[in-house]
Amino acid sequence: MKLIDYIETQNIELNFPFRSKKHLFEQLAIKAGENAKETQEIYEALVQREKIGVTSLGNGVAIPHGKCLKNREVRVRIFVLNTPSNYESVDETLIQLVVCVIFPKETNEFHLELLRNIGTFFKKYRLYRAIINAQSANEIREIIFNEHT
Repeated sequence: MKLIDYIETQNIELNFPFRSKKHLFEQLAIKAGENAKETQEIYEALVQREKIGVTSLGNGVAIPHGKCLKNREVRVRIFVLNTPSNYESVDETLIQLVVCVIFPKETNEFHLELLRNIGTFFKKYRLYRAIINAQSANEIREIIFNEHT
């Protein structure tokens, strides 16, 4: 599957108010979880991964991710923050684009390759600018689709 296959407009949030990483991870988990138990597992997976090292790419983009899903499914959620925010980024720039990826507990080479591709894809500054300036989730999906094909 391609990156675009994981991106649906209902999973894109614009003008998200960033308060803290904790709040961000809570909201990402709520958006990605299908029930309370899974939501908690997603939140814990995001926090655990962040403890290993900051998941910012630099260039205004962060890719928090974690492994916790029971099936082989991958879920992607995109948040565009309402203002550039401090995420303790590797390059000390503020972030405004968050691409969250939730993997199954058991990952394989496909999942690692997908994460690498997502990182490479969203690190493009031109793409970042287009996404944060988009006016709708449909426009963001279209930008990603056009860039990906």
